[in-house]
Amino acid sequence: MSIPATTITEPLSVSVPEATRLLGFKDTKTTYKLIHEGKVRARKVGRIFLVSYSSLKSFIED
Repeated sequence: MSIPATTITEPLSVSVPEATRLLGFKDTKTTYKLIHEGKVRARKVGRIFLVSYSSLKSFIED
């Protein structure tokens, strides 16, 4: 039985501060603005937003 190679997986979602860092912004206000404008998908869970990692990639690629 072979052991599978370690693979790097993408997260399903990230927090707003992490999304801000990944996008290269200095302030979370810009990330919240993108969420409210619908340019980045996010879901509110309790008191925080979880930002879709795939939507961040799509935003950067467009």
